[in-house]
Amino acid sequence: MDDNKDIVRQATDIVDLAGSYLSLRRQGRGYVALCPWHDDSRPSLQINPERQSFKCWVCDIGGDVFSFVMKMDGLEFREAMEMLADRAGISLAPNPNAPRIEPGSPGDKKTLYAAMAWAVAAYHRCLQVSPAAAPARRYLADRSITDESVERFGIGFAPTDWDWLLRQAEGAGFSPAVLERVNLIAPRKSGPGHYDQFRGRLLFPIRDVRSRPVAIGGRVLPELVAAEQRPDYKPAKYVNSAETPIYSKSHELYALDLARDRAQQRDQLIVVEGYTDVIAAHQAGVTNVVAACGTAVGEGHLKLIRRYTDRVVLVLDGDEAGRRRASELLELFIASPIDLKILTLPNGLDPCDFISSHGSDEFVALVDTAPDALEHKLMSVSERMPTAVENTHDAASAVEEVLGTLAKTRVAVGEANSSMVLREQSVLGRLSRRFRLPEEGLRQRLNDLRKGSPAVAPKASPAGDMPALPPAKTLSAWEREAIELLLVSSEIALELTATLDEADFLSAAGRAVFVLCREQAEQGDASFERLMLAAASERMKGLLVELDERGRDRATSDVRRRINDLLSARRRRHEDARHGEQLAALEQGNLAETAADEAVIALFADRKRRETGPLSTDG
Repeated sequence: MDDNKDIVRQATDIVDLAGSYLSLRRQGRGYVALCPWHDDSRPSLQINPERQSFKCWVCDIGGDVFSFVMKMDGLEFREAMEMLADRAGISLAPNPNAPRIEPGSPGDKKTLYAAMAWAVAAYHRCLQVSPAAAPARRYLADRSITDESVERFGIGFAPTDWDWLLRQAEGAGFSPAVLERVNLIAPRKSGPGHYDQFRGRLLFPIRDVRSRPVAIGGRVLPELVAAEQRPDYKPAKYVNSAETPIYSKSHELYALDLARDRAQQRDQLIVVEGYTDVIAAHQAGVTNVVAACGTAVGEGHLKLIRRYTDRVVLVLDGDEAGRRRASELLELFIASPIDLKILTLPNGLDPCDFISSHGSDEFVALVDTAPDALEHKLMSVSERMPTAVENTHDAASAVEEVLGTLAKTRVAVGEANSSMVLREQSVLGRLSRRFRLPEEGLRQRLNDLRKGSPAVAPKASPAGDMPALPPAKTLSAWEREAIELLLVSSEIALELTATLDEADFLSAAGRAVFVLCREQAEQGDASFERLMLAAASERMKGLLVELDERGRDRATSDVRRRINDLLSARRRRHEDARHGEQLAALEQGNLAETAADEAVIALFADRKRRETGPLSTDG
């Protein structure tokens, strides 16, 4: 893996890479651009061609070519490396233990991606020009979906023929086995051969964050159902692609490739339930909207969302089913560090119908005023439950339900979360007023539930990972100076890592970087490039870039003097710690008389040496 990383890194120029996404402007020895991760009015993103790094000081985001692609396209590291390898025309070294995969076979992912992209394009052309697609075009017009949206979302149509796609594939070079592997066709239940999976449906291509088609959602058309003239003909409203080697429905969100940039800029993602809901929102100018693909929102979706934002508004249909889903989803979000708000639309409307009748401004206003998940829970429980005076048993059940949720939230989030404390006070106050119960009693019951709830163990971080807070802000001045010096050269890194110890670094971020530098120095290369390749997390890469940039501003300073000052400060800190221990022992009377006298003399000697400097050793 390290060899692959190094080969891809050396073959990729960060200026060319960033320039393929952004408009760069030369500034001094580097380049600048408007940062894509916040509303930037002046170029805040700096590209360093010498170090092959980037940094936005406003967002506190930085890294190397891999970090850049991961952040821009929302990719995991392996995906970013594969993309950059493809871009550079590099074939990554295969896993020697993996079975050989024949190009063009059902096991070849490149072939599967190509087959899905070909099918989506064929269905899209069919929608645009085929007479058989007239019912689909009428349906889109009735739903006010424009030609521009049809093009933007790649909407298609599958004719009612049993083998339309199979016939098209004969000249395209894709075998039935490949089409079946991506769930475009299925084997006949009786006899040999296959049939088209999505026949007679309006098709919504599902694309990954790299805009590659990976699956399809197919909606039945009422006009075609009516044309069957069979009372018993009741096809499912939606048919969605099954899991395949290129598609996992629990890790994809419909239109995320189109919504991610706006979601990052607004620091908010709106999740709705249907494909047409997404299209209606985008068409109305609300472009930070996505949908789950034929499944409930789950943990995989949360990990995907967190690549772009920690703020989610879940918009549910206003029917009873939507209200039930709000309750089911709440506990999933509780254990996640995502700020979740839940919006239930009025009058049983879905987002598409609401936007059509009320407009996008009113939709956005509702989204912006949506209650957080706990408040939504409290409101929904309060709506269906009486007061304690009217029905004590039902009120007790309602209170227990809300307190149970609140107890789990606190366990998951942690005792130090001040916003959680304020939210807790608000919820307890509302419960007290709504059900006419003493707030102190509610707090006691909440504490009892917490004691009885199993503790949520913190998840282990990968080796070298760092706190979620911007790491540079957690470092002391001494730690920042130490790491800046470690980054000057491999020789200095080897010298300092042999002298310092990880215990000298009080922050987790500082310790992680020091350990990384020591490991690389022991291997003979602690250069900045090698450290960036070996860094275990994107936060660590960001910290390395930040401190390297700060250190380069002091490139003309006396490095040897800085090292001496650093070690002197370390020595004073150790002396202060030792003095503290000795003073504590003296105050507690834990030293024998002779030892106490010696400790006092040593303390005064150390203090005098600090005030006057070391005694001369000349002559």
